[in-house]
Amino acid sequence: MSFSKEQGYLPVSLATIMDNIMVNFNTQFSTNYTTQSFQGTNAYKFYYAIAQELQKNEALTADVFLNLQQYIILTNQKISRPVNTNPGIVDKFLEEGYVASVKPMILADAGKINIAVDVDDGAGDYAATKTAIASLISQITVGGTVTEGGQSETIVLSNGQSFDFKFHLPNEIPIILRLTTTLSENNQVLVGSPEDVKLKLFTNINSRYRLGLNFEPQKYYNIQDDAPWTSDVTLEWSDDAGSTWNSTVFDADFDDLFTFALDDITLVES
Repeated sequence: MSFSKEQGYLPVSLATIMDNIMVNFNTQFSTNYTTQSFQGTNAYKFYYAIAQELQKNEALTADVFLNLQQYIILTNQKISRPVNTNPGIVDKFLEEGYVASVKPMILADAGKINIAVDVDDGAGDYAATKTAIASLISQITVGGTVTEGGQSETIVLSNGQSFDFKFHLPNEIPIILRLTTTLSENNQVLVGSPEDVKLKLFTNINSRYRLGLNFEPQKYYNIQDDAPWTSDVTLEWSDDAGSTWNSTVFDADFDDLFTFALDDITLVES
């Protein structure tokens, strides 16, 4: 079995195995078979079945090494993204059913960590949710790290010590949206109804946008994927009830969250 960095372990071909058997056969029995003359002999027929099994085992062994290589790659990815890093913390919260965002580290925040979690503090079960989040933070933050935020809960650690673990609620920014579409003169497909267009936009944003992400209008509705009947689409947002409109990217802080309902979307067709 050979090995290359590009292809990994490569099983030996059946022809190579039979040639090796022929060489050893010639040595053992003082014969002088060639590749061509060895074929068709009783010895060839006998060893061919054995060679097939050897070749099959070579292929299975190569698969084992390939799976091992993939396992090592996945393990290395986990090592390079441990749970106490910012991306690891976000991933861990997602595993537990929460959307979270972590403030990028700056020198002024050395020894501190700011985590925002998208939960409703007005919900009836918020007390239990708050405790669950604080407990999760206690498990994934490095000892000695000070957690910051307006929500605080005391958690008893396994060694019996009690510490306060804090997190932030979202800084909710209510917005309204305006989507302007221009019908293409070349259009030959069915035009979406206003209700369908607004619902599509609403669904797209909810699936692509979350707490702490920049709000990027151009990502949520486009001609190619969403409105092939148009020649131009423009999505704008306003956080002052429509006094000013913006089609630019909103540069969000880690705890910022745009909030809106389906009824907050206005469609303008031209």
